[in-house]
Amino acid sequence: MEALYADARLPRITADVRRAFTASRARRVVSDKRTGLAIPRLAKPWKTYGAAPFTSKQVLPKLHGRKERGMVVTCPLPIEVQKDPRDTALLAARWTLNHHPRGAKVRWVGSQAIKGGWALVYRVSYGKRSSLAAVAVVDTGMAKPALTFATVPDTQRKSWRDVTRVIAGLRVLG
Repeated sequence: MEALYADARLPRITADVRRAFTASRARRVVSDKRTGLAIPRLAKPWKTYGAAPFTSKQVLPKLHGRKERGMVVTCPLPIEVQKDPRDTALLAARWTLNHHPRGAKVRWVGSQAIKGGWALVYRVSYGKRSSLAAVAVVDTGMAKPALTFATVPDTQRKSWRDVTRVIAGLRVLG
């Protein structure tokens, strides 16, 4: 974990970073049998999209010819599992910076234990722009824990509430 905290893009999480993610059960879900997760299927303008390299994917349409777009994805955890689920979530958050523009830096918004894992919500800043993002690492009983990653750029700010809606609505299949 020393290497994680040596990364200047990720500050330490302090005790004041807490948040309760609560939501009612989603009526429509995306079931991902490979990870063992069910996540809420988001309403329009969100669309399900070809998942590769992930196992499920929902995206927002691109706006104004911009490269960034909102997305919600699931996949088996692409990093090594740590002893503490919070540490695993921190490393997963660092891994998600691969899906943001170069020079991105994190500011923590929320951190909470969830059933079977840990969830983090954070703000990613890159240049004059930013995104609201979240990761959840959940042990679903599969060979690897499941990772859910959601991000929405500030150009699509109306959909920021969907980031926490996805994290709060996660369910293990079965």
